[in-house]
Amino acid sequence: MVLRSLRVCNSALLSRFKYIFSPCSVFNLQKFSSQVGKMGERTLLRSNSINNQEALSGGMPLDSVSAMTGRNIPFDSVIKVFVSTSKPNYMMPWQMNRQEQCTGSAFVIDAIKGIKVLLTNAHVVRDFSTVLVRRHGGSEKWQAEVLSVNDCCDLAIITVHNEMFWEGLKPLVISKTLPELYENAMVIGYPMGGDNICVTRGVVSRVTTLTYEDAKFFLPTRELIAIQLDAAINSGNSGGPALDEKGRIVGVAFSGYAGSADNIGYIIPYPVIFNFLSQFEQTNSSSKICDFGFAYMLCENPSLRAKWSLEYPNTGILVTRVAPLGPAAKAGLKENDVMMEISGSKIGNDGTIEFRRGERLSFRYKTGGHVPGTPCPIKILRDGKPKNLTIMGDITPELVPRHPQPGTVPTYFIVGGVVFAPLTCGLLDVAVEVLSEEAWQRGRGYMEKPDEEVIVIIAILAHSLTHGYDITRLPLLQEFNGKKVLNIRELKNEVEKVKDGFLSFTLADGKRIILDAKQCREVQDEILDKYQIPSTCSKNLLPEAKATAKTNSRSSKSAGKASEASKTSEEEEPKEEEDKSRASKRKVPAKRSGRVTRKKRT
Repeated sequence: MVLRSLRVCNSALLSRFKYIFSPCSVFNLQKFSSQVGKMGERTLLRSNSINNQEALSGGMPLDSVSAMTGRNIPFDSVIKVFVSTSKPNYMMPWQMNRQEQCTGSAFVIDAIKGIKVLLTNAHVVRDFSTVLVRRHGGSEKWQAEVLSVNDCCDLAIITVHNEMFWEGLKPLVISKTLPELYENAMVIGYPMGGDNICVTRGVVSRVTTLTYEDAKFFLPTRELIAIQLDAAINSGNSGGPALDEKGRIVGVAFSGYAGSADNIGYIIPYPVIFNFLSQFEQTNSSSKICDFGFAYMLCENPSLRAKWSLEYPNTGILVTRVAPLGPAAKAGLKENDVMMEISGSKIGNDGTIEFRRGERLSFRYKTGGHVPGTPCPIKILRDGKPKNLTIMGDITPELVPRHPQPGTVPTYFIVGGVVFAPLTCGLLDVAVEVLSEEAWQRGRGYMEKPDEEVIVIIAILAHSLTHGYDITRLPLLQEFNGKKVLNIRELKNEVEKVKDGFLSFTLADGKRIILDAKQCREVQDEILDKYQIPSTCSKNLLPEAKATAKTNSRSSKSAGKASEASKTSEEEEPKEEEDKSRASKRKVPAKRSGRVTRKKRT
């Protein structure tokens, strides 16, 4: 059929051009066409033979991947992950957003401390309610448990406690070297477009550094080493393995480029994976990615270098800010120091260091990839004189938290209808367009005192008590009753101390919100009922002992059993006191907080 098509094509070409050439030319063209047809037939047969052989080899060169045929690609070790998620509602922090479903990929790795585990991406299981996994070729879904999550490097460890799930599954071997440019790679996973496993292949296009985190609002950010592939990496591939020609893992698929460019995907390489797994093995937690806590600028301008006596052959970067509570400050690094070397690598004026022959990377991969708890030597230039310092690998406390702890809900505190909340990247994701300039600038700074928070007003609930107060942007709280407050917990404690008089909240733009303290207590429960809010504050702001007592008290009231309420405390009021009027009951804080249990997410 194919050969016949070639002849028809040649005849069509001849008929098209026979009116242009002379009869002699037509004869020559016929002879030429016949020769081309025969050559085409031989070429086509040879091409089909090569394609058939390449198909058996996974599409890679035969001499290098003879072992990686379709029959021995480790499909069984790649698992599909099904996640039910429910993200917090940061603008109404007492509620959760609607539940959503998503899928991803994972794969089997060597057991850690006797626990059989799967490795996947952190963003696959972020805000999870339930996690289910399904084996390749299987129909049953198995309940999984998330053991550790690190959003900074986008990796997570999950396990399945049912031993039947692990029957016949073999762990994949992780390569301990970075692949070279143009080296072949194969990505396996469960991307969009189908339910079965999918294989794509490509080559290593680039080794670079990236910010793995979703939050892009604050500087400095952490940068980690990453590998760029031209293999297709789509939604659902996240968490799947990327294999080299020998079937070893060279990375974990985690990102595809969503811009105007095509065939750009990224995988997490061995150094980041090793750091994550070694932390979990040593401490049962993998939450740390080193951040030395300083900002800098490049020294490419000649006048700038002359100002700081940075003369050839010396090169480096200029330190512009140092976090007061960060590892760099503890090591003695100061503003206006010039950092010239880190971990024995010389830093260029463009902020890069030598990586491999002909390749340079940002020096920040040395900080983000540093093992926590180990020393990192640096060389600086201070007042024109070189000096050596040692920074202990650790994290810098974040003034605006980038990622919440798994299972936690947003923090809030309500006073007379005014809703306060600490600034977080979760809040910024939904409210960055309405954040006040003062709150934005403060959030870009460093934490100056332990447990410090940036407190903003996210809403003013309409009520006669709050008449005349309104916000168009989320303002920054500057002072309460003439005093600066460290965090939202301290604000709550200070407000509760005021029994009579006024509550004065001073905002960063100079405006004030004045409320009567007695009236706030009287109408607080009315406001909560009107807007269906379970409590005046989030559960994490309640003292643990009181929270337990209040929860039990509310549960007993819902069930109509006074005996259950008496179990929470020996000093609990009798049933007659619980049956008082609604107004009198609301003056007792213990009767209010039980609503937290009624709204508690399971």
